[in-house]
Amino acid sequence: MHSNSTSPCFPLAHPTHYDPNPPRTRPHPHRPRQQSPSSSPPTFLQGSGIIPSDWQLARQPLLTPQIAQIAFTNGINIIAHPSSITFTENIPTTNSPPALKIPDIACNYLQTQPHLNYQIITLTPRTFITFPDSEDNTARTYIARLLATQTDSGQLAVGNRENSSPTFTLSPAPHTCPLAISEVQLQKEGNPPQNAVLFCGSFSYPIAANSLGEKLEQLKAKIQQSSHHWQTYQNTLNAILQPQ
Repeated sequence: MHSNSTSPCFPLAHPTHYDPNPPRTRPHPHRPRQQSPSSSPPTFLQGSGIIPSDWQLARQPLLTPQIAQIAFTNGINIIAHPSSITFTENIPTTNSPPALKIPDIACNYLQTQPHLNYQIITLTPRTFITFPDSEDNTARTYIARLLATQTDSGQLAVGNRENSSPTFTLSPAPHTCPLAISEVQLQKEGNPPQNAVLFCGSFSYPIAANSLGEKLEQLKAKIQQSSHHWQTYQNTLNAILQPQ
């Protein structure tokens, strides 16, 4: 068994309605609008101060009107759709995980794109445990043993066992988060797929404000709050995976 990596994810959602016959006028600068994914190339991200100028691309970016995917050598990825933008960060599993970089990147993006109609922020941390060179049912067996251990000790309330993807919550601890567990195939570029178990948490921060300034303040505050929930996720996961 090999503990792989943890990947927190920050989607900023800003859905808007399309007008099939828009007027032939320039958009009002203070009117919430929808982003074009192809308008966020690496040169824009670096030139506007969203990311540091010395970041290096891991591969050629994908830029289309529907999606933009930009990957950097430091493990940070930016994925933009017309209705959302997502920041992800790959963190090797260690005893002392480093501080997250993507909250600051997300705040920088808000600063340069303040007029988009942001409505919700979601923090989705994920951790993979891989099983190289193992049998096909190894990940499924691991999940079954983990659940049996936790439920027998009375620590977990299991919500769903379908398709080997149960959702459960640590009940005794006051500061824990729901975790979805599933059996997956994890494939890195240039390598064959590996059997893996995925642990996934989720924290949502709806935004409700009466003015643009108030909304931006809420957005920044919620993003900065995420470090606390990131620690909650790690504590929950460690409590599940510690030797029984």
